Amino acid sequence: VCRLRSPSVGSLRALKRVSAYDVDLSRIMRAGQPIIIEHLLDRLEVEQPPDLPTFKKLAATTAYNFAVRFDKDEFPYYLYTGDYGRKADHVSEVTLQDFLNFMFVTSPGPGLCVYQYFNATSLNGVVGSMMDSVADKLEAVVGRVHEQGASGVWVGSRGVVTPLHHDAWPGLLFQTYGTKQVAMYGPTEYPNLYFLSPFAYGDRWSNLPPRSSQADPAKFPRLSRALRYEGVLKAGDTLFIPPFWPHEMEALEANISMPFRFKVKKTDYLRPGALRPVFEIFHRRFLPDPAR
Repeated sequence: VCRLRSPSVGSLRALKRVSAYDVDLSRIMRAGQPIIIEHLLDRLEVEQPPDLPTFKKLAATTAYNFAVRFDKDEFPYYLYTGDYGRKADHVSEVTLQDFLNFMFVTSPGPGLCVYQYFNATSLNGVVGSMMDSVADKLEAVVGRVHEQGASGVWVGSRGVVTPLHHDAWPGLLFQTYGTKQVAMYGPTEYPNLYFLSPFAYGDRWSNLPPRSSQADPAKFPRLSRALRYEGVLKAGDTLFIPPFWPHEMEALEANISMPFRFKVKKTDYLRPGALRPVFEIFHRRFLPDPAR
């Protein structure tokens, strides 16, 4: 009997690191491989970077109020679709100054988990201006147009996890404060990552536990075959995330980051990752699993 097997053998590799002063960013994006770029915002000389000093200056000049959800840290996970059973402790209206003090001075502390997303219109449009200041420097360099509606700024406390998922956009994740642990898999690993059907709600998200490294081998035997890339994003690092590369994140401390995404080109859908979910369904539903 001919059985279809994954091309990977299951191992761990460190994400490659490079200096922004030594690389051609457009070439990196064309290569389609994830990589951590050090000091990219410094090299670009962005006037209004999405970092803590910029937010502090803004807080000193505005009394903008917004709602913040404080979750119980029993389930400190964030998802666009579903919430892994998160339980809200309370929701409060705060000023930006109070929010920054709470996140980076006193901290949420044990028992609470906070994750706040600011889109382009947040804080009276100032977040959009931050993204525009980066786009002005990047678009000409990489030959891509910024997708502002898919970008934003994330501020989160330690322990927040973004579970395994993939995006269609090519993107840069700017880490401007704190550290995050990142894990990534190539598009050819889709059969081993337990993604939902591409025809189902929430198809970008895997069925693996939020921390995939803690998955039960008995329930998820194929995961051991997947080639996993890992790295730590420190303040000043930028992660290039190619389209359709599954990735997950965990905040190791209070942090600020900006997912900066570019508009999708038709050629992006010719990449293996765009067609891989169809292969996965065929593999999972109609062929025996060699791991069982």
